Amino acid sequence: MNKINFKKRRNAAYKQVQSNINESIINHLDCREYSNKPIYHPRLINITYFIRQEADVLMSHGVADKNYLSMRDSEGRMINKFQHVLVPGPWLKNRLMALPGLTLKEDQIHVVGWPRLDPLCKVRKKYLEQKGESSQPNVLWAPTHDHRKRGKSKESTSSYPRFGEHSEEMNSLYNYTIALHPRNRTSKEPTTVSLAESDFVISDFGTMVYEAWALGIPVIFPRWILKDRVIKYVKGSAEAYIFENNIGLHAESIEDVHRIISENKPLGDDVKLFMEQYLPSEYLGNSGMIIAEKLRTLPIQRSYKRIFGYYWDYAKLRFSRLVK
Repeated sequence: MNKINFKKRRNAAYKQVQSNINESIINHLDCREYSNKPIYHPRLINITYFIRQEADVLMSHGVADKNYLSMRDSEGRMINKFQHVLVPGPWLKNRLMALPGLTLKEDQIHVVGWPRLDPLCKVRKKYLEQKGESSQPNVLWAPTHDHRKRGKSKESTSSYPRFGEHSEEMNSLYNYTIALHPRNRTSKEPTTVSLAESDFVISDFGTMVYEAWALGIPVIFPRWILKDRVIKYVKGSAEAYIFENNIGLHAESIEDVHRIISENKPLGDDVKLFMEQYLPSEYLGNSGMIIAEKLRTLPIQRSYKRIFGYYWDYAKLRFSRLVK
């Protein structure tokens, strides 16, 4: 049975996100079964949530596609350097299997759901049980970050900051909450409870879209802001597929947003059909348990080069401390 090392990336914006994911998995492990070493340990099974880190197993730090697992470097597909990859559902697995240049086999890509949803399912259930029939709707604006600018015009695929122009109007009509991406705010706490206690989510193309849909919350896309940039700049991704096929609620104006909310538009069948492929309902609430069991038993090939490198680096570190 494998002992697991949850590698942590030293990044303030994603520190708590990593902790949330880890906690959902660690809840199903004995304390002797895992560690949290920041470096690759050759005698453990190392899992990372970032494609540029060295590890045995990769699962993205977000559930959105965004072509993250399709990235290339000078040596080809970056996911080829991992022995196993964990994905939320068959949609993304099938997409990866069709990638030119992929060397991973089908039994190295595993469908496991999304562990951050495990605690949120409980919060959502409690909210729905306590929610009053005539209460004002809770509306959450949860955009992805705008740090990535694309194309010659340096265009953003985020609704931030432009949708913020309507904040005063939204505040006057609804229980309105803003949850910016951790990269766009001082507090790095990820959006959790405010998401689960929402009636509508306004977002664009990040993790919030899928988490909201998985919890049964309709998502409104401010299409007049986003236009077709997602289709243009993130070709082939699940997000481009959503925008190409108008899956979900696409608003062409702020008036459209108000109409959708006033009509209390539910989660459509188009969303439900897509989500059963992207993030199947059978994994909701038990993804952490599935991942824990998977990590215990995954076959891992040990690298003597990595073992030698680890102990050589450790020896050099100890020697440098003795010299000082």
